[in-house]
Amino acid sequence: MQGKGKSGTQLPGTTTLLVAILMTLILLLLTTGSNYLLEASFGFFARQLPLTPIGLLNNRTSEEASRLVPTVGAEYSKEDADSGRHINWLRMPPIFNYTQRYLDLIAQNGSKPCHDVATAEVQLFGLPKPEEADTYIKFKCGKIHSLTLVAFDALGRKRCAGGDYFEIDISGANWKSRAPVLDLQDGSYNILLQMHPAFAGIYRFRIVLGFSNYHGLHRRPERWFRNVTVLDMHLQFVQEEESKDSITRLPNLTQCSSEDFRLDGWIGRWVRTKYNASCSVDQMGRFRCLDSNARCTEPWCQGPIGALESNGWVYSAHCAFRIFTDHDAWKCLNRKWIFFWGDSNHVDSVRNFLNFVLGFENITEVPRRFDTTYYRPGDPSQYVRITSMFNGHSNASLNHEGLFSLHDEAFREQVAAFFKGKPVPDAIILNSGLHDGVYWKHLHQFAEEGAGKAVQFWASLLDGIQGKRPRVVYRTTITTAAWARGAPFNPQKMEIFNNILVEKFREANLLWGVVDGFDLTYPWHFDNNCSDGVHYGKPPAASRWYGQWGHQYFVDLMLVHILMHALCVS
Repeated sequence: MQGKGKSGTQLPGTTTLLVAILMTLILLLLTTGSNYLLEASFGFFARQLPLTPIGLLNNRTSEEASRLVPTVGAEYSKEDADSGRHINWLRMPPIFNYTQRYLDLIAQNGSKPCHDVATAEVQLFGLPKPEEADTYIKFKCGKIHSLTLVAFDALGRKRCAGGDYFEIDISGANWKSRAPVLDLQDGSYNILLQMHPAFAGIYRFRIVLGFSNYHGLHRRPERWFRNVTVLDMHLQFVQEEESKDSITRLPNLTQCSSEDFRLDGWIGRWVRTKYNASCSVDQMGRFRCLDSNARCTEPWCQGPIGALESNGWVYSAHCAFRIFTDHDAWKCLNRKWIFFWGDSNHVDSVRNFLNFVLGFENITEVPRRFDTTYYRPGDPSQYVRITSMFNGHSNASLNHEGLFSLHDEAFREQVAAFFKGKPVPDAIILNSGLHDGVYWKHLHQFAEEGAGKAVQFWASLLDGIQGKRPRVVYRTTITTAAWARGAPFNPQKMEIFNNILVEKFREANLLWGVVDGFDLTYPWHFDNNCSDGVHYGKPPAASRWYGQWGHQYFVDLMLVHILMHALCVS
């Protein structure tokens, strides 16, 4: 039995090899737990299968298409998606019992023949039929549009299982966002699109296959990284005619309230309404493109847009965020104590917070762990205490332990010491993920020994506090960029790790709110323009950066202002 992909590489097909594979599977099932298959059987089959080029199939008949495309999930029905009725801002449909669902999916992986078959081709269904004179496929602004991507093997057969990780980019001169992808676990994936009428225009629509078959969850996934562009085209989003009775009108974004931070997963966008075409990096490595008095264009944000040093780019989600002046920041944080616990992106954010928001321009770096009181420049009567505890390793000089760092008694005691007696921090910003991606062998181990024990640790600290408890914000891990998209902390793994941690903290009733750093960074993760791969907040520098001069740091500045908003909203 032989199968041939487009590359011309034949699959091993002798009877002896088939028997050997079968015996190996039986041995694995008898001698290991089901979760170990993520490390063992996945790797075995991946080595047997060729990585065939990805192509777009265009020869399906309408009858075949109707059989292959599943119905759209209840969260966004076909009627709602196309009718224009009851349209709101696009949100990520919730997945209930997320942790158990994904543990079950990984345990089941390998139980069907198509689990071990790589995606070779894809078909995209649901694109509107273009008119004869149209240059681009057109979508109406405002409405939520549902497309379906179907995966096929090298023989043209629809795959029967999910686990492929597709990265989707919608980008133009003044809008960048991701599109939610819903894995239907049958070889098909729903893609949801929405564009605000104010940004009607032509956009690049790109779909990249990062990993097949949950291979991004391997402890060492590099050899399974596909990084294949399966679709790269331009779409046109058009406004509806004003005279139409059924015109879609999205509700205006309002400034984020405390309730808005209770949404665990965000679907936002970066927009630009102001732009300086002649701006370039200055001698300090900074991009001071807009006038310092330039204000946000509502409803996309409120405050001085120039403070982001983004040349007009600003992020919003299901609500809009405030850009703080130093006066407003000090008014909020005066005599407060903020406790950070997380990876080196926290370190960058704390430094940028001090430099760009609180006015400490002479602070060029901060250590991974410190506890310092900062007095306002020019007014020492105002101060803020900041404690930062790096959790990438129990030894602050090392890396790649993540939540396992809490197994070290000395580190636990070092953290716990800040919560014994009075006072205690007013707010806690938690994060973990990048170092976990390297340390934990498989998902079950991360969920139980990592996330589970971390929640127990923080519950023990917070439950022991007498009086008012701190405001606890979980900042999800960034979307790793460029080369890191295929690393042990790749986006597929980090997205799942994020959701598991948030769910477990929620179940323990520990969180006040969530700031979704994953969605915030996602539109900028395809290259190194804003990131070295694992950081988005490296300090400005007029130096060579991945083939260019200077680098963008505004993504982390936006994150800093969102964290400020979360800390200061009443």
